[in-house]
Amino acid sequence: MSLSFRLGTVAFIMAMMALALYILTAGILGRKIHWKSLGIFFVCGEVIQWSAMFLYLLYTVLTGQEDMPSAVFDTAGYLLMALILGLMMTRLHHIPLLHTFTAAILCTFVVSTANNTMVYVVEEYSPLFDRQHFLAFVRLDVPYMLTVGVALLAAAILKRSGFYRYFAAMFRSRARGFLTLVVCLALTLIMPLQQLLFPDLTPDANYATFFFALIVAGMFLLQFAAMYTAGQDRIKAQEETILQQQAHMALLEELQQEIRAFRHDFTNLFSGLTLQAQKGDLEGIQDFMKRTSSYFDKKLGSEIAQMDGLNNIQLYPLRSLLATKLAKMRQMRIKGVLEAIKPVNGQLSMDTDDLLRALGILLDNAIEAAPKGEGQIRVILLQEENELYLAVANNYEQVPNLSALSKKGYTTKGSGHGTGLTSYRRIVARCRGCATRTYLKDGMFIQELHIPAA
Repeated sequence: MSLSFRLGTVAFIMAMMALALYILTAGILGRKIHWKSLGIFFVCGEVIQWSAMFLYLLYTVLTGQEDMPSAVFDTAGYLLMALILGLMMTRLHHIPLLHTFTAAILCTFVVSTANNTMVYVVEEYSPLFDRQHFLAFVRLDVPYMLTVGVALLAAAILKRSGFYRYFAAMFRSRARGFLTLVVCLALTLIMPLQQLLFPDLTPDANYATFFFALIVAGMFLLQFAAMYTAGQDRIKAQEETILQQQAHMALLEELQQEIRAFRHDFTNLFSGLTLQAQKGDLEGIQDFMKRTSSYFDKKLGSEIAQMDGLNNIQLYPLRSLLATKLAKMRQMRIKGVLEAIKPVNGQLSMDTDDLLRALGILLDNAIEAAPKGEGQIRVILLQEENELYLAVANNYEQVPNLSALSKKGYTTKGSGHGTGLTSYRRIVARCRGCATRTYLKDGMFIQELHIPAA
């Protein structure tokens, strides 16, 4: 066989590996294939795999030994490809690197294990052919083409089953995310370690069955762990929703009591108005109307405006969260004002859970930072055609250091805190097109968030 044919075959199988890794990683993350990034990854994959092969050849020439299996160098190259793919997915889809890198490592395990198994089995069981080119095609090209087919099938199944949602639940906690990464790395290293420790092991049907069973078992265990984690998070979210609904009901009951008290007071005031009307005291009647209007605004105006704002929140989990925080403000004697003039729907590019966490962090920070007994918090939600504008403003005792807000661990709530703002920035970074702004104005600390419509 000519040198050009050999080099072309090597370049082809390397391209197939890069394609399989990209397709399956996109499937695990629940994303569509981005052709430009796929082309860039093709180039990076070719460079890395050629480099790994060159290093292996250099090792055998310099040492004169071939005791180091090529799969060890291949795996090192695949891990580097996984890191590059994770960085590309993070930049493209605004997903945390830990999430994307772990997905790429998991794909490396599935793709490399399936490919190596098929290569060994084809070499062991394929018949001999007189034509060397056809023999090379069967033993080299076919297994890698089948690997791409396996990646396409697996990606389609994972997308259809919604695996990416469960997989994402593993990364809501940094500890769970790192544990998932370690498990995926361990699975990826099983085959190269086996080849390093048992180089004389001959691939056969049992060999292939074991490693395919390993792939299925590994994916099943990850699916089970992810579903269990998502279920626990769902139970916790339901418990929080119940508490929020109870707070909403308490707010309604308090408003009802205010209305009853106002009705009682209004009856007494109206008795005085009747006497003034009988005497023809027009000035007294006008004065009564002014005082009554002022009394109404003082007693019920803010509560009714608050309820109108809550009713405009059509996303029920968001409405429940706001009702809970407003009730907490009332308990702490903080003057809370909600402004939601237009209906707010849930058609946003940010996930609902992320929206609740982000707003919850801003509200908790505002409640903690507001002066005791003189606290003022203003929450604004303005739904536009292309975005949702959200702002939380609070007064403060000490002027916040705006230049330090971007530092990890900084908090507006004093010592002992600091994870909230870091989590908030991480949530916003995941949402493509989201923009934030933080500033001081008229004695208020204001944090704005612009969320694009879906």
